[in-house]
Amino acid sequence: MRQYKLFILLIQVAIFSVRTNAGFERIAQPTALFARAFSGVAFSSESNVWLNPAALSNVSSFRSAVFYSPSPFQLPQLTNYGLLAADNFGVVKGGVSFSSFGFSLYKETFGSLSVAYTGMTNFSFGITVSLYHLSIESYGSALKLGIDIGSIYSLTEELNIGFALNNLNGATYEEDDDIPQIILAGLSYRIIEEAVVNVDLVKDIRYEPTYRAGIEFEPHDIVVVRSGFQGKPSRLFAGIGFTVTRFTIDYGVATHDDLGLTHSIGISFIP
Repeated sequence: MRQYKLFILLIQVAIFSVRTNAGFERIAQPTALFARAFSGVAFSSESNVWLNPAALSNVSSFRSAVFYSPSPFQLPQLTNYGLLAADNFGVVKGGVSFSSFGFSLYKETFGSLSVAYTGMTNFSFGITVSLYHLSIESYGSALKLGIDIGSIYSLTEELNIGFALNNLNGATYEEDDDIPQIILAGLSYRIIEEAVVNVDLVKDIRYEPTYRAGIEFEPHDIVVVRSGFQGKPSRLFAGIGFTVTRFTIDYGVATHDDLGLTHSIGISFIP
């Protein structure tokens, strides 16, 4: 039985590696961000804190969110979920977050503390300190510390530019591809009051750059519609959110030419 489990683990990790090129790719993300194709490095929203800690700059009061993605690509072993909470402490905004990916034989967990400073006009800067935990059955576990930095600058009321560096300190499990070091840069443009377009350039330092683009549109106070696409691998994303009293319920879906659909559901709460 042990040999069978190891065999299945190796096959599943191989499939996952073909799709992501590495572990700790941060595919466990809030549903709102997922539905925009993970775009928004220049978009100030607490759901983007995993992309850019400066995204906390818009937090005006306490808020929290949970999200869950069951069986991505019809593989329950790739299930991921997470939670985050953020609050306003004046010129400093703070947040904590947690996510988990995998199953009993192979699991990645990721916990973070983020702080954004907003004391400068039109500019915010943030830093995240994270603990990466990797567990492989029969092989043990390991814990590493990583640091992210990021900034957002408002060129005009409608246009923001953002920059972030994930894993600034180059944390690794002594393997070249364990914890990616990624540079992100992007634009966020509010084309009308109800709609924001985000375009990001994403560069893993080991690979060719790729892109992500997404839009978020609020046709009504209680409804938000999202969509996006990304390259390498090419995928399409869409989603919708409904606000009921203090809760917002979000749903997102993504396509893949070979592996099918991935779904995500999330609930946000603002007292």
